[in-house]
Amino acid sequence: MSNIRIKPFRNPKVGSVAVIYGLLLVVFAGMAVVSPSYRSIENIGNIIVQCIPLAIVSMGQTIVIIGGGIDMSVGAMISMSTCIAAVTMSSDSAVSVAGGLALVLLASSGAGLLNGLGVNYCKVPPLITTLSMMTVLSGISLAILPQAGGRVSKVFADFMMLRAGVLSVSLLILICVYLLLRRAMYHSGFGNAVYAIGNHQGIAASMGVKVKRISILTYVAAGVCAGVTGLLLASRMRIGDPVIGTSFGLDSITASAIGGTSLNGGEGLVSGTIAGAFLIGMLSNMMNILGVNHFYQYVLKGILLVAAMIIYSISNTLEVKRHAGI
Repeated sequence: MSNIRIKPFRNPKVGSVAVIYGLLLVVFAGMAVVSPSYRSIENIGNIIVQCIPLAIVSMGQTIVIIGGGIDMSVGAMISMSTCIAAVTMSSDSAVSVAGGLALVLLASSGAGLLNGLGVNYCKVPPLITTLSMMTVLSGISLAILPQAGGRVSKVFADFMMLRAGVLSVSLLILICVYLLLRRAMYHSGFGNAVYAIGNHQGIAASMGVKVKRISILTYVAAGVCAGVTGLLLASRMRIGDPVIGTSFGLDSITASAIGGTSLNGGEGLVSGTIAGAFLIGMLSNMMNILGVNHFYQYVLKGILLVAAMIIYSISNTLEVKRHAGI
C-alpha cells in the first residue's frame, strides 16, 4: 500500500466550501445586527466552544462517508465516553485522569473497529451495523450511569475549558484534530485510498487498495473523534450523561453534507465539514436566543440536510453535462 499512490476519482469542490463559509459569515452578520451583544468577544468565544464538539465528531463522520459508509453510532459513542469519563476520572490524580483518557479513547476506537469489522467482514450494510452498535452502546451507557451523574476531575475539566477571549484549549484541540486528519486525507496514501473506495470499491481493489483495511480505519477514526468529543462534553458538564450524544448522529451527517461531502461517497473536504458544523451550531444558538421551540430546530436541521442533498445533486448533474459538452 505504501508504494501505491491513487489519486481521488473526483476532487472535492473547494468552491462549494467557500460558499458555506460565506453563508456562515452572513448568518453571523445578521445576528450581530439583530443583537449587538452577539458580536462581543465573550459571546464569540462561547459560540466557538459550543460548536467545537460537533465539528470534531463531524470530521470523523466525514471520513467514513467519503469512504462510502455512514456511522449512526457516533452519538452513542459520545454518550458512552462521557459516562466512562465520569466514573473513571473522578479523582484529580494524574493516574486517574490518564487512565480515564486511555479508557475513553480505547472504548470509542474499539466500537469503531467493531463497526468496521461488521461492515467489511460480516457484510452487514453500514446503516444497519452502526444502528445496531448505537443500540448496544446506548445500553452500555445506561448500565454505567442510569442517569446523568458521576464526577469528572475538576483539574482536568478546568484545563479543557480554559479560555482567553476567542482562544481556548478546545479550539486548539479542534485545530490539532483538523491538521492530523488533513494530513491523513490529503497528503498520504490512506486519504487517496479512502476517496478511491468511496467512488468504486471494485476499481480501488483492482488498483491494489486494501479496501477492507482502509474502510475499517475510517470507522476507527470516527470512533476516536467521537471519544474526543465525549471528553470535551464531559469536561463542560463535569458529569457523565447517557443520552447527551443523542442528537450528534444526525447532526454530524448534516454538517458533513452541508460542508460539501457527498453521501454517495468519494467526495468531500474536512474543512467544509467544520463550516457545516459551525453553521448548525450558530443557527441553534440563534434560535435559542430568539426562543424558538426545539421541535422547529430539528425541522430546520432536516430541511438543511435535504437542501444540501438537492444542491449538490444539481451541482453534480451540471458538472457532468459541462464535461460532456451538453
